[in-house]
Amino acid sequence: MSEQKSLSVEVGAALPAADGAGGVVGVGVFTDGPRVPEALDGDLRELCERVTGEGEFEGEEGTTLLIHAPAGEGGTLRRVLLVGLGARAEFDAAAARRAAGAAVRAAKSGRAGTLHFVVPSSTDVRALAEGAHLGLYENGFYQKKDEEDSPRLERLTVIGAGESSVEKLERARVVAESANWARRLADEPGLSLPPREFARRAAEMAEEFGLKVESLGVEEIRAKGMGGLLGVGQGSEEPPALIAVRYEPSGAKEDDELYAFVGKGITFDTGGISIKHGLDMYEMKSDMAGGAAALGAVRAIAQLKPNCRVLAVVPAAENMPSGKSIKPGDIVRTFAGRTIECVDTDAEGRLVLVDGIAYARHLGATRIVDLATLTGSIIVALGSHRAGLFSNEDEWARQVLEASERAGEPAWRMPVSDDYKKRIESMIADYKNYGGRPDATAAALLLSKFAGETPWVHLDIAGTAWHDAPTPYAPKGASGAGVRTLVELVLSEE
Repeated sequence: MSEQKSLSVEVGAALPAADGAGGVVGVGVFTDGPRVPEALDGDLRELCERVTGEGEFEGEEGTTLLIHAPAGEGGTLRRVLLVGLGARAEFDAAAARRAAGAAVRAAKSGRAGTLHFVVPSSTDVRALAEGAHLGLYENGFYQKKDEEDSPRLERLTVIGAGESSVEKLERARVVAESANWARRLADEPGLSLPPREFARRAAEMAEEFGLKVESLGVEEIRAKGMGGLLGVGQGSEEPPALIAVRYEPSGAKEDDELYAFVGKGITFDTGGISIKHGLDMYEMKSDMAGGAAALGAVRAIAQLKPNCRVLAVVPAAENMPSGKSIKPGDIVRTFAGRTIECVDTDAEGRLVLVDGIAYARHLGATRIVDLATLTGSIIVALGSHRAGLFSNEDEWARQVLEASERAGEPAWRMPVSDDYKKRIESMIADYKNYGGRPDATAAALLLSKFAGETPWVHLDIAGTAWHDAPTPYAPKGASGAGVRTLVELVLSEE
């Protein structure tokens, strides 16, 4: 399995002389004028203006074009990578993040060792650095490759954006690499990442970054009465696990606020007895993307060391059909003591999350964000560009929404209230786990009953956690959705 490589990012004042070691000059190009950055001058500026002026490159966001320019005596050529930035008026931190990802991926595919990226003076360098690290991610880690022949982009120098602090660049690296760590987990096949292995990797990460970790096995889960998690996992040969990883800043006290990130950790979802159709079922290896994001966020927070207590809770299980599986109509008794009628075994995420949310409250959580690839309904409502956000408190919802916008992972607030309670009413249990559409709201309403009075936000990331096709800035597969939002949320309290 090939390892992911790190990238050195720095800020420079001007382009260096042409290097002969496989370097590339990237130039950001707008669709409207002035189209090339102010910092570009001389023959290189003239060349880029001619290419763009003649319509060879329009500057649309997500597009790139590699051209060659004379680099001095001896007939040598310099490789120049034009990178589309879109319209000037729409160029913001999110656009800079995507452009950097596109530039890095194009330079890497061109076997460049260094990339000098000339950008507009208005560019948010932290966002650009973050996008560059995110763009470096590849998920072909089970492909046989000749490591010596593999292209390795090692250094990015940003030209023209002004100065940026070492702290900002380091924060960008830590956050993006933690998002990539979460993506790696979500891209991992279910065979090699069952719940116990998920827990082992979480413990390995916790040890590396000095975090406290608790991992409950099946007997402890049964003893604690976590019937939702136990019920979902009982059809699999692989036992479930409950993962809890905690960050405690220096000098923290027990009565300080404790933010809890609860992530759905279904390491593979067949639908159980209510089995899914086979088309694209392989993508269900990423049904633990919410759990990966919760752990990835704490991984970053441990390195950035904010003065805020943070807990990640991941109820992990495989949802498999067998003679031992939970059946439609069965009743589970949850950690909170309430019962749920399981009318659809493919609505399993909410069954493990209610135990995770209740356990986070048991551990002292004062504010909760849960993340889950929970419903197809949210994709119908919002597509793949925004997560659905549900909350029981307006102020907490506002804070998470604003953090998501700043992080470049925007969410949209959706309704959750007892207007929809008929969807989760059961004739024989306290609740039922599925009541038809609108399912995203009904699922969130069920979760809210276990959050109680604790300020709570539910992020349904079913549409944002997976790229259905390769993009200029990311391969097909896991996106790491949620990591940046959670880190931004915690650091905004500093």
